[in-house]
Parts: sequence; structure tokens; C-alpha cells
Amino acid sequence: MAKLTKIFRRFFLVFLILIPIATLAHFIIFPQQTRSILIDCSNFKKDGNLYFNAATPQQRIDSVKKLIQLASARVTAFWQQETGNPKYIYCQSDADFKKYGSPYPVPALTHLKFGAHIVISKEGAELDILAHETAHAALYKQVGFFKKLKVPVWFDEGLAMQVDYRDYYSEDTLKLKSDNFTRLPDVQKLKTGNQFQQGSHEQVMLHYMTAKYIVKNWYTKEKLNKLVRNLQSGKSFEEAFGE
Repeated sequence: MAKLTKIFRRFFLVFLILIPIATLAHFIIFPQQTRSILIDCSNFKKDGNLYFNAATPQQRIDSVKKLIQLASARVTAFWQQETGNPKYIYCQSDADFKKYGSPYPVPALTHLKFGAHIVISKEGAELDILAHETAHAALYKQVGFFKKLKVPVWFDEGLAMQVDYRDYYSEDTLKLKSDNFTRLPDVQKLKTGNQFQQGSHEQVMLHYMTAKYIVKNWYTKEKLNKLVRNLQSGKSFEEAFGE
């Protein structure tokens, strides 16, 4: 018994040492993601599931809260179930967005690890953008972190685009830019974020439009539910999507 107690104490001490080391390593590799995960330890204020800098005007916070409610309702209607209640981090300043979101010029993004954390820039506080990011969180809720890693980016983005109604990504725009759908990029080969985001701004936008078009033509609620069940059972995305 004494030997087991000694082993347990050693294991516990090693565990206590490894936690800060692992946290530091994660911060070095993923600084924005780590800060977002630890948002409750920051000096940001909290209102429900919305976090924001205390200097943000209350009128702006009320506006963002309303947009989040509308975006969540849109995604809930699409999935016909709750979206998983992600945390939203609103960044009024560029400095805050670089700290929690991304140093790159994107309006918003979603960190998916230890829960979904949606980071919103000042320009990203727009209904379609928030619905798009909330859709990523909804898929994460359905399949979990490790199984979501199986999902290629083209499908993840195409699915999120189903609740993103921005005119630029419309089917009419794609029809015009692809010569009546005859010159579509082969987005199903674009499985990683780097691959999907590669190319000029025009090419990347075409990737989003094409992914949206493909998923729209594939989608039924029954197919999506079956895809989720297949992923949950351990099948690869190719197997799940093929069925």
C-alpha cells in the first residue's frame, strides 16, 4: 500500500510539472489559440458567452450580442439542434484581434480546441460572418475535436457557407465566374487550410463559392446526419461522405 502511495505521489508531481510545460509549449506554437482558451483568466469582461475589452462601448456590445443571437438562430435552424454554445470574443481593436484571433487580415475565425472560441474583429461583427463561424462550431459539437480533424477543409467551409448569404458567394456569382459552372476548381483536393487558402484573393473566393455549390447540391438533412453518425463511429471522411 505504501509503495502504491509513493508511486501515486511521484506520478502526481510529474503531472504538476508537465502541465505548465505543456501550456508554455502550446502558447509558443499557438499563442492566439492559447489566449482564447484561457479567456476567463484575462481582463476581458463577460456577458453571457460574449467576452470583450472593458473599453468597448456598451452600445456596440448590445449590437454584437443581437447579431450573435440571430446567427445562432440561423445555424440552429439549419442543423435543427443547438449550436453548442461557443464562446465569442469580440475585439474592438486590431491589437486585441492580433492577440486572440489572427495577425492575418481575416474578419473572424474559430479556434476549435477545448471548446469552440469564435474571435470577431470590428469588421467581422456582421450576421453572415458570425453565422459562418458559428457553423464551424456546430460541426465541432457534433463530431468532436479529433473526428473533426478527419473533415477536409473544403467540406467544412462548404458546409459553413450554407448559412452564409453574402452576395459575393452566391450561385449567380459563381455561374458568372466559372463560365456557367464549366470551369470550377477541383476543391475536393483541397483538404488542408493551407491548400484551400492558396492562390490570389480571387482564386480563394472561388474556392469558397465552389465548396458552397458542391455541398449545396449534396446536402439533405438525412445525408448530413448520416455523415455525422459515420464519423462518430470512426469511419474516415471519404467512407462517410461516400455513403
